Amino acid sequence: MSQTVQRAVQVLGLIAEKPSTIAQVASFMGTHRSTALRTLLVLEAEQMVVRDARNTFRLGHRVISLANAALENIDLHTIAAPFLSDLNHEVGHTIHLAMLEADNVVYIDKREAKQTVRMYSRIGNQAPLHCTGVAKAIMAFLPAKTRDAMINEMDFVVHTPNTLSNRDDYLKDLHATRERGYAIDHLEHEAWVNCIAAPVFDAADSVFGSISITATTLSCDHQTLLTLVPRLFEASHGISREFGWLGNTN
Repeated sequence: MSQTVQRAVQVLGLIAEKPSTIAQVASFMGTHRSTALRTLLVLEAEQMVVRDARNTFRLGHRVISLANAALENIDLHTIAAPFLSDLNHEVGHTIHLAMLEADNVVYIDKREAKQTVRMYSRIGNQAPLHCTGVAKAIMAFLPAKTRDAMINEMDFVVHTPNTLSNRDDYLKDLHATRERGYAIDHLEHEAWVNCIAAPVFDAADSVFGSISITATTLSCDHQTLLTLVPRLFEASHGISREFGWLGNTN
């Protein structure tokens, strides 16, 4: 029975990669066509696979429903926790996790830096959309219609001499963020804080969160912080993969 279950799972994996005929499944399994057909018929009866007029099998709606249900029950805070802790331990700076809630970006977790200096962010606080790394990392990857609607409601409050204070400059910054894959807050929200942030994606390649490395100017200069981008990507991509993201991980 265990071998039968194993074969069925392997066949689902094959069909997920490419819709297959009975002959292709039999070749993959290394069995006779009749054995392959029996496996396919069981999967078909359970609506795990469906076949078209050419007797080619593809994944059925039950697999898709199960996958969606599984993803909906994954909690970003819980899944990201070990990635945040590892990143914090390795780089020694403050690590933030944020997510999109309606038209706001909210801090949902944080790992403090080893230094005693504390910064603005608090779990549950909203991140200003125009001048924080976690917010810009999300905004840059939103659908244009959603992004533009949110920008229309922004006040562009100036916090420091580096704060982006108008729509045109902000859109240029978001374009640059999307091109390089990560956002930069270079003394934009607090005059003594630098930040780099990367988006978190789901299985549909939609952004819904972000992770950041934040450091005071006393502990790390801007150029040194940028050298941590590869480690930031490792964490953000790792979290995204837990949600079924299949994007670029280079």
